[in-house]
Amino acid sequence: MKAKFLSANSKYHFAWWDTQEVSAGTTRNHDANRPRQPFTIVPFEGKALSINDLFSISSNDTMHFAWYLEPDSKKFDSAASYLWVCAGPSTALGAKRNWYPSVLPKEARRDNLLFITSNNKAHFAWYQKGDELWVGKGSSDNLAKEKAVRCELPPNVKVGFILFMATDDKKHFAFLKNGTYLTGSSRKLEHVPPAIYDLEEVLEISRC
Repeated sequence: MKAKFLSANSKYHFAWWDTQEVSAGTTRNHDANRPRQPFTIVPFEGKALSINDLFSISSNDTMHFAWYLEPDSKKFDSAASYLWVCAGPSTALGAKRNWYPSVLPKEARRDNLLFITSNNKAHFAWYQKGDELWVGKGSSDNLAKEKAVRCELPPNVKVGFILFMATDDKKHFAFLKNGTYLTGSSRKLEHVPPAIYDLEEVLEISRC
């Protein structure tokens, strides 16, 4: 079993597993408070989706959001795609809001979009621009409402070191491949001791 996505709200950090299960806990142990339980995903235009079809899952105190990149076969650019989102409780993604389209920041594309995170105030689209991490901010149907900003990382951390990202009402979290994590604002993420997390499946992935 592997953690496919991580997310957070003001109460818990969540791990979404490739077995299509979700658990809840802390930054250091993502199943400390609630053991893994199965969840469903509402079909997209009649097509059944699994966790492996999703681009990301994000969370706030009200709902959990599933993000899906739909390939657009009508366009000549095979990399073009549409971003869709649905929302519901952790055990039934899309039960409260069925799929609806979302807008990405202008410079975010399928090939450089990295993560989407959420809190009670906004949703965030994290993407790579050159060697830099950038983030757009907005509503679930428009991730480009506010001007995108560059997020500063520690000198020894590259964008490619980030395995997962999550957001709560106070800060953003970037979980790195070496088992540590960064916290901070959308403009700057840094190590804050003791910034380690105990998620064996993720650590196994980082050693591959």
